[in-house]
Amino acid sequence: MNITLANTLFNDGIFSEMYKAGFITDKIFIYREMYLWVQAQMRTRGITKNQAVLEAGGKFGRDERTIWRALNCFEEE
Repeated sequence: MNITLANTLFNDGIFSEMYKAGFITDKIFIYREMYLWVQAQMRTRGITKNQAVLEAGGKFGRDERTIWRALNCFEEE
């Protein structure tokens, strides 16, 4: 799934409704937040993706592999 589609589904409330109905877990929301945070850090601070991933691990309390998994989940095609 690319981030554009995910943002559209999020903004339209479809993800929230699917979560309430039990079709998806909260992981999609956490992964999306991680992806957007890493992209924002790279864009605003001009840091590398690797550095942003290391910092995201500390911010979100997750290990580096989880952050990479989140990024890979939403990478543009």
